[in-house]
Amino acid sequence: MMMKNGTDDSLSERNELQSRQKRSSPDVVVDAILSGIRSGRLVPGQRLVEADLTHSLQVSRGPIREALKRLAAEGIVTLSQNRGAYVRSLTRKDVSDLLKVLEVVTGLVARLAVDTIAKHEGLRAAFQDASEALLPFEALGDNHAFMQARREFWDVLITACDNVELARIMPLMQIHLLRLQFQTHVTAADRRKQFQEYRAMIGAVLDGNALRAERVTRIHIRRTRISISRLPSEAFSVGERGRD
Repeated sequence: MMMKNGTDDSLSERNELQSRQKRSSPDVVVDAILSGIRSGRLVPGQRLVEADLTHSLQVSRGPIREALKRLAAEGIVTLSQNRGAYVRSLTRKDVSDLLKVLEVVTGLVARLAVDTIAKHEGLRAAFQDASEALLPFEALGDNHAFMQARREFWDVLITACDNVELARIMPLMQIHLLRLQFQTHVTAADRRKQFQEYRAMIGAVLDGNALRAERVTRIHIRRTRISISRLPSEAFSVGERGRD
């Protein structure tokens, strides 16, 4: 049995090595940074030290710099002459701009998803499962598992839209950065309201009410934007501090 586990581990390591060899070095760096953000190991405002990345990923500085430039162009990393590279931390205006777009886009996602979920039992079951996995976190609180459950909930809705372009324009990593940056500022009252809105969204989707699903989803995003806008400057990027 131990021999089998050792063999499996060796195969896994070889498969990972072969997978990395098929990708370019900048791709490896990009994937590693994105994985770190998704897992919460890298958080908004955290510096990305070239020497550390070079050592941990076993790549030269050229691919590191190319990867950082690509991520900066996508709004995930910030490059500064004075501070170097760091995971993007959102300013107050960044948050407002992002959530104004998301209010429209997520409302459309909810509306389009309703018809597809009503027609396909498999998608309906997947949405119910994702909803049931999400709702217990009202009591369990913010943690990595909650962020994963919330991401899976939205992934099902986006899939149900059956709209490739809509899925393509969703700024998923920027949304994840926003959640990481502000999750510690969510109050008990905010949380209760948040989950009331989730339940309203879920009910509207399962009832097949597309217009109501869109409306309550937009209300949810709008309330989030207003709630974050009231936070002190310390909650935002360094450039915001001292402006209150």
